[in-house]
Amino acid sequence: MIKASQLLKEFPDLLSGKLSTDIECSSIAAPENFSSGDLVICYNETSLNHLLLSEHKPSLIITQAALLDKVPTDTPSLSTKNPRLAHALIKQMINDYNKIDGEWDKIHSSAVIHSTANIHESCRIGPNTVIGANVILGENTIVRSNSSIEHDTVIGKNCTIHSQVNIGYSSQIGNGVIIHSGTVIGNEGFGFAPDHNKHLHRVPHTGYVEIQDDVQIGSNCNIDRGTYGATTIKRGSKLDSLCHIAHNVVLGEDCILVAQSGIAGSTTIGNRVIASGQTAILDHLNITDDVTLIHRAGVIADITEKGMWGGTPAKPMKEYVKNLSTGKRLEKKIIALEKTIAELKTALKEKN
Repeated sequence: MIKASQLLKEFPDLLSGKLSTDIECSSIAAPENFSSGDLVICYNETSLNHLLLSEHKPSLIITQAALLDKVPTDTPSLSTKNPRLAHALIKQMINDYNKIDGEWDKIHSSAVIHSTANIHESCRIGPNTVIGANVILGENTIVRSNSSIEHDTVIGKNCTIHSQVNIGYSSQIGNGVIIHSGTVIGNEGFGFAPDHNKHLHRVPHTGYVEIQDDVQIGSNCNIDRGTYGATTIKRGSKLDSLCHIAHNVVLGEDCILVAQSGIAGSTTIGNRVIASGQTAILDHLNITDDVTLIHRAGVIADITEKGMWGGTPAKPMKEYVKNLSTGKRLEKKIIALEKTIAELKTALKEKN
């Protein structure tokens, strides 16, 4: 349950409007599928029309100010300049599995916790979890079943570590971090030295991983510890599932890495960089702020200009599109030439 007055108090810069009485909402739901008593957020006129066709009446509608005149006068409503952001923040308050874990006792009896671990009394620890020596877990952090947190790791407050996550020793994790199932943090990096017979010898990686506040890491990701020093994921960055961050990478603030993207060792990524699916970035490179990489971009050199880049090797969007057009024209010319050659060959055979 949540009251409209709570929302207005919590998000004064996001929500506006006045209600004759305080409204209580039982849950939050989509415009296409809601029940009486729900809060519904409509992004646009299309979603509002879906809602108006329903036989049910929501407790509260939140939508753009320009659409309020379409809301029936007997239905309470508030306006927002950013419906998508309102949806995200309000749903976190009302219905967020990442913040709720009442399935088991606070610390499950099967958890193995080292005597030197410092775990805040508000934490929840799931079945078969292993927490090593000198680990620190901050307030309201949840560690779900079958996860392992190795010695000397520090995890801040309000974090959620989902099931079957492995966090390697000495990792430093900030506040509000979410790590999804199957992810490995602080794995040894991929470093080998060949001898004269080309046999490969492992280089131990003795650094660590630093994950700053409000980072989210999808399932089955791998973030390698530094050879020396840190591999760093800065504040607010989001990784989709199946991403790989190699040793000593620095990923800037508010970056987005979509599934199956990989960054090789010692590369530094600026702030607000977006890498679409299956982006590949070579080692020891520098990518400036506000770069967007698309179409399976393969980055093999530094990128010093912001904007959209695509292809392999990655080129600025204008040049990339021009190259695509040139390639298509060449393809058509080659097909025409092949057809002409075939016709000439046929003519020569008939002549002979």
